[in-house]
Amino acid sequence: MPLGKLDLVEEEYIAESGDHTPEASRPVDNGDAVVENNTNGHSNGELKSRKNEPRVPDMQLGKCRYVRLHDNVNYVAAAIILRKTGDDTEVLLIQEAKKSCRGKWYMPAGRVEAGETIEEAVVREVKEETGYSCDVVELLSLQVQGSGWYRYAFFCSITGGDLKTTPDQESLAAEWYNIKDVKANKVQLRGRDFIRLIDEAVTYRSHGPEDPIPRVLPINENVAGLFLEFMIVKHSRDGLRTEVLVHKSIKDESYLLEEEQPFPTVEFGFEYFFAMVVSKCYRHLLEEGANVVFTPSHVTRIKCHPKPMESLAHGVSVRVYCQHKQSATKAIIRSPRYHWITVENAETRQRFHMDQKQFRPSLHML
Repeated sequence: MPLGKLDLVEEEYIAESGDHTPEASRPVDNGDAVVENNTNGHSNGELKSRKNEPRVPDMQLGKCRYVRLHDNVNYVAAAIILRKTGDDTEVLLIQEAKKSCRGKWYMPAGRVEAGETIEEAVVREVKEETGYSCDVVELLSLQVQGSGWYRYAFFCSITGGDLKTTPDQESLAAEWYNIKDVKANKVQLRGRDFIRLIDEAVTYRSHGPEDPIPRVLPINENVAGLFLEFMIVKHSRDGLRTEVLVHKSIKDESYLLEEEQPFPTVEFGFEYFFAMVVSKCYRHLLEEGANVVFTPSHVTRIKCHPKPMESLAHGVSVRVYCQHKQSATKAIIRSPRYHWITVENAETRQRFHMDQKQFRPSLHML
């Protein structure tokens, strides 16, 4: 009997995989069940993988036959661009040309087109809607609706061009507005959902770019499906000790830098909302699930490459930061394939965006 069958009620039953399994024999979703494959003989559920190669997902909630942009998944790229500082800080907004919101103001944003990267899309949208050329500096936020709609909002900086004043089908105009006026409803906005993104941009700018630390920008790799990695981190109350949940094959923190996929990972299908996947996997991974771990609040790595246009691997893999509650005792792990390791090296903590003082892009699940 596969691991976990006795521990979990049927609807929480998750499949673990061990090795690369032929397509015909890979487990399929069983209604609302999360399926768990066998470990193919690896002791303690340990998954073997070559150095710097992704391991087979060890949990599964359905499977996508294919993922193609504008067919079963949509990506939106948005930009927050600031200038000046303090009370004089301004944000660049565009005046909408769309019939449904014509004349109202919003951040530069638009759909990613098949055949371009996420970053290429945001650069194109900023140019078309504001007249400016820009650099993409950092991801501010990932918003997920259901399982097939993702909005990437970036902190960007102007590199050239001139403010748009001639209307066209992309936008009627662009203008700089004081963020105090925007927040005080002194500007007629298309929506107020981007206000928190302005706050996150101000927070990021206050941290300052950390050149030695990898930025959280989408990694341009084709992904044949939908995947979610759980980086569950526990900080001691005094902030001096950091532990993270990893595969048993990760003996200590030095292995983190060698493995492409050291954290529990689930593959899921479009029939499962992103938030539902989180809930089910929490209950599978830890005895008390969400009682001891907060809802994922940030993202620390994203893989997504919606090109070439004809590809069927326009999917996404998201690594989420999940903070263990300091008020709770360390969570009991359900599966013997995982364990807690201590991460003592400050550089390693920063590289994986575990440091409590680091800026991390936010995650919002709708």
